[in-house]
Amino acid sequence: MKILIIRACAVGDFVLNLPALRALQSCDPRADFTLVGYPATLDLARDFINVQAIHSIDLHPWSRLFYEPIEPLAFDRAIVWMKDPVFAGNLRRSGVADVLRADPFPHHGHAASHLVQTVGLAAPELPDVWHPDTTRILLHPGSGSPKKNWPHFPELAERVSDAAFLIGPAEQNFDSGRHPRLDNLTLREVSALLKTCRAFIGNDSGVTHLSAYLGCATTAIFGPTDPGIWGPIGRRVRILDWPTVDEVLTTPALRATPR
Repeated sequence: MKILIIRACAVGDFVLNLPALRALQSCDPRADFTLVGYPATLDLARDFINVQAIHSIDLHPWSRLFYEPIEPLAFDRAIVWMKDPVFAGNLRRSGVADVLRADPFPHHGHAASHLVQTVGLAAPELPDVWHPDTTRILLHPGSGSPKKNWPHFPELAERVSDAAFLIGPAEQNFDSGRHPRLDNLTLREVSALLKTCRAFIGNDSGVTHLSAYLGCATTAIFGPTDPGIWGPIGRRVRILDWPTVDEVLTTPALRATPR
């Protein structure tokens, strides 16, 4: 079975899509997936499903599907998580007989549950790939929007032991002070750090979603976004609504000890 997945989204949204992809893989362990979207984000799927290829939706020939069919495609099935039906329709006209188009956004309930339901399957068990072998606590002070950024990370870093800052493209101007600064990392390199750190604390961001989903002891700080819809899912995640530093210091993540 060769399955084509169309999912162009931010990191956090794609992490919430992973249960649906894992459920599809469980139905056919031999199935191979071709993913089309934003390659740097889609690369995360390699740790969870059989990825045959990853393509950019912004490049030929995939970008043409927004307005016309392309040369015949040899896929048994395609799943398109898009609101607009045009892309899915052009896939059908490009030779893919079995095309499912689903709304990527929930009308109610949690986004991850909605995405699994769109493929008609049950959610798989949450991953547990956290194997801490260091005392380092990773702090991620950024997100996709300044209004989501909790302002107290510098103070928090002074009050926890062995803190290090994970710095992404949106946080290049962040002053990490005397604490280690980990930047210019791919998402899979970030994933490797999350699997072995003692704990992670971050805003409503894609990295926080990834940390939680891997099973890392995670504290997720939320402000304007509804966690009932968009909160991170995982075995060891605690969501706090714009807390004080003292409240963060009492979370299970900071009391977690390496197993």
